[in-house]
Amino acid sequence: MPGLPRPPHLPRLPRLPRLPRPLARALAAAFAVAVLAAIVWTMSRLDWSVVGILFTRRDAGEIALLLGGSLLASTAGLSLGFLAWRVVLLELGPPVSGPRVVRIFFVGFLSKYLPGRVPGMIATAKVATVNGITFGRLMTTAALVMSLVLLSGFTVGLLAGVQMLGARAAWLAVAAVLIVLVLVRPQLVNQSSALLLRLLRRPAAARAASVRGVRLAVTWQSLSWVVTGLHLWPLAIAMGAPASRSLLLCVGAFTLATSVGIAAVFIPDGIGVREAVLTAALSVVLPTPAAAVVALASRLVSTVSEVLLGAAALAIAEYLVRRGRADPQEAPLPAVSPRHGGG
Repeated sequence: MPGLPRPPHLPRLPRLPRLPRPLARALAAAFAVAVLAAIVWTMSRLDWSVVGILFTRRDAGEIALLLGGSLLASTAGLSLGFLAWRVVLLELGPPVSGPRVVRIFFVGFLSKYLPGRVPGMIATAKVATVNGITFGRLMTTAALVMSLVLLSGFTVGLLAGVQMLGARAAWLAVAAVLIVLVLVRPQLVNQSSALLLRLLRRPAAARAASVRGVRLAVTWQSLSWVVTGLHLWPLAIAMGAPASRSLLLCVGAFTLATSVGIAAVFIPDGIGVREAVLTAALSVVLPTPAAAVVALASRLVSTVSEVLLGAAALAIAEYLVRRGRADPQEAPLPAVSPRHGGG
C-alpha cells in the first residue's frame, strides 16, 4: 500500500546508546524538523499544474467535489492499511495501547520522505523500543505485512491487468492463487516471513500470528487496496473517462501500479514506475496525454493524503500519550494455540 515502510533488506542497524534526556529530546526535535523539511521539499517537487488542467475540463464546483472525493478515498484507504499493520503487530506479542501503535506506524510512515532509509529505520526502531515493541517484533511485522501487501495488491490488480494485457495477465493469477492459499493455510505466512528474516539475518518476533490474525490482516489490506484505488476514479472522470467502464479499471490500475512500484525496491516510493503503469492502464479509457495527467494527479492526491493523515494521527497519538490516556494497555488478543497458531 502507498506509504507502508519498506521490507527490512537494508544494512544492519547500529545498536543505539542510551542518551541523556535533554540530548534525546534535541535529537527527536531535529529528526522532526528534518522530516518536515523533506515533506516540504517533496511537496514542492510535485506537478501542481495538473490541478489547473483538471479545472479547465469541467465546472469548478464539480471538479472541487471530484478532488475532495479522491482525497477522501485515498485517506480512508491508507487508514485501512494501517489497520492491517496493527492487526499483525498486536498478534506478535503483548498488547500495546492504540496511541502507541499509531505513534510507531506513522513515524515510519512519514520518515520515508527522508533521503535514504537508514535514518527512518533507526528512528522507527527507537520509537518502537520506547513504546514496548522489540526490534524483532517490528521486523517480523514488516516482513509479514509486506508479503500480504504484494500478494493482495497483485490480486486486486487483476481488475486492470485483464483489460490491459488480456490473456498475458495470467501471471497475475499466481498472486490470486497464493492469497487464497494464505487464507486456507495462514501458517505459510509465518513460515515465509521467518525464513526471510533468517536469510536477512534479522531477529524475528517471539510469537507467530494466529490463523484469525492473518486472515483479518488480509481482509483489511485487500479493502485498503480497493478503497485507495477508488481515488483514481474521480480523477479519471474529471478527464473524460466513462464512469461505468473506468471504475474497476481505476481500482485495479492503481493497485497494480503501486504494487509494481513497491516491488521495484531500488526506486524510492516507486516514483516513475507507478506513473508509467498507471498511464498505460488508463490509456484503455483515455487518450494517453489525459491518462498521464490523471497519473500525475494521483501522485499529488496520494502525497497530500499521506501527509495530512500522518500528521493528524501523530498529533492525536502524541496528545493522548502525553496526557496519560494511552494506558492502561488494550485487552490482550487471544493466545495462539497449537491448533490455530502459525509455524
